[in-house]
Amino acid sequence: MASKRRKAGRPRKSGQRYRSGDLKRPSNEPAISPAAIAAAQPHRKGLGDRAPDQLAENELGRMVIRGQISALQHTAGQRYAAQWRAYIGTLDGPRWPWRGQGRGKACDGCLGPARPEKCACDLARRSWHRSWNALAIAGLATLVSMVVIYDMPCAPAERLKLCGALDILGEVLGLTTARKSVSLGNTSSQNAPATP
Repeated sequence: MASKRRKAGRPRKSGQRYRSGDLKRPSNEPAISPAAIAAAQPHRKGLGDRAPDQLAENELGRMVIRGQISALQHTAGQRYAAQWRAYIGTLDGPRWPWRGQGRGKACDGCLGPARPEKCACDLARRSWHRSWNALAIAGLATLVSMVVIYDMPCAPAERLKLCGALDILGEVLGLTTARKSVSLGNTSSQNAPATP
């Protein structure tokens, strides 16, 4: 006795379809723009015309859009987050897939103390620790980590501290110079007569 097999899964939506099988949108339904979709997302609300901007993906970028931090401070925060991800990646780093059960790291310097200059793991650790130590001395490491790494909003009372911490990061990472000396410029151009 043969029984009829039940279809697995939920039934298809009714309507006309393209050759690919995708459902055609009815002609009376208005097209939704990506900007309208972005403006409806909860983390992008209040950004107005800048809601679809790529910077609005994280709290640090939204602070740039709102004018609460500068582009240089945003870059410092991004670099700090990249250093943190690189360091965390070395704790249980990428593995060779063709070795037994994917074991074995890809770092050339981890093979022994004879080649510490080739160790990407050690370089990532030292880079992140240098930035972390500069923030820890100022007492701002936790605040920066909360906003930059964990994407938590910064309290209005803490914004000034965050800006100072990002400035410190900018100096540590070499994005700015701490030395505020008088610029000599090109001395030969200073002696040239001004053009009308």
